[in-house]
Amino acid sequence: SSSFASLLDPNGPVAMALCPGDTTEWDDIHRRLGNFAPRPKEVPQREVEKALQEAAEQVDVLDQCNLRELDKLDDKVEEDTLIAYRKKRLAELKAAQRIARFGEVLHLTRTTFVAQVNEGSAGGQWVLVLLYVDASFDCHQIVRPWAEAAQRFPAVKFMRGVASEVVPDFPDSQTPVVFLYQNGECKKQISGIQEWGGSRCNTDCIEWVLSREGIVETELDEDPRLRSLEDRDGNAGLGAWKRKERRRGGESSGEDQEDSDAERGDDRCYSSCRFGRGLTRRS
Repeated sequence: SSSFASLLDPNGPVAMALCPGDTTEWDDIHRRLGNFAPRPKEVPQREVEKALQEAAEQVDVLDQCNLRELDKLDDKVEEDTLIAYRKKRLAELKAAQRIARFGEVLHLTRTTFVAQVNEGSAGGQWVLVLLYVDASFDCHQIVRPWAEAAQRFPAVKFMRGVASEVVPDFPDSQTPVVFLYQNGECKKQISGIQEWGGSRCNTDCIEWVLSREGIVETELDEDPRLRSLEDRDGNAGLGAWKRKERRRGGESSGEDQEDSDAERGDDRCYSSCRFGRGLTRRS
């Protein structure tokens, strides 16, 4: 017919499909003649949804969890399953530690700070800086556990330096002080010995605090700082820790709010501008 001839005429009008996936009579004729490739078979929507659901079911969510996240699933996952995943995660951690490049406390000075800390914390690397004073009893409490923690977690870069040699005029009253660096920035400052367990500071206490900051993973089931206080004083001395934990959980009283404000005042990484001037200013 004339309409059929006009469709085959290359100089004639060509109908265009208005929507993606639609075809024209022109396309259909050429497919019947073998000039165009056959249209791909359309997959029903229900089959697409079924395939997506099956793919989602095959994703092992537990395999993406760290030790702390696995602990939170105690009431939702069978105990045997959790034990198996914990063992797998610990094996992975030990394998990572074997290829880690640190494993000891490195000495820090003012001239090496930028290279060792700011630049050394690039790419997500954690660099932990302990500033201390030789004459301070509190500083001596943390020095040995700090070295043991460096051996326990060789993937983390542990450093230490005499406060006055790293930052001129750094106040002795704020030592021992630990700066937590990652990606060139000071993420947190922890001043004093109390956060690390006080006079009972040990490697487990350091591990626990660092795990709370997301720096390391821990196998410890309970806060060793509380256990140390119980061993020393029975239940005495636990109030301060409980107040701190209560604030983290969202509860606070007027007294707790004052304590929290004071803590935030100490948690300024020694005021970034002062800290930076201390490193760059020439003696």
